[in-house]
Amino acid sequence: PAGVGYNTSKAALCGLMRSVCQDGGVYGVTANAVLPGWVRTEMAERSAAAEAEERGCSVARVWEDRAALYPARRVVEAEEVAQVILFLAGEESSGVSGESIRVSLGCPW
Repeated sequence: PAGVGYNTSKAALCGLMRSVCQDGGVYGVTANAVLPGWVRTEMAERSAAAEAEERGCSVARVWEDRAALYPARRVVEAEEVAQVILFLAGEESSGVSGESIRVSLGCPW
């Protein structure tokens, strides 16, 4: 139940992106969604602290467990997400629209 609001809002944003892609395409508008995995942001750090308290372990342990979800055994860096966004904002991506692009090191969720 704790993830219902977050997961629902993420799905809604993907739906919104597809609608913008369809409605704006005739005007040359492209729309894509970037779906990162775990990234060490302020929000994710707060989440890790809350999870650590709930589990009775260290924040470092929470991040180790999160990293273990990925084949690369690490979480995504903010710069990696930024590079995808920069590509999508550039002319090189003019043919990319309506896509949900996962930046998650191969993690399926």
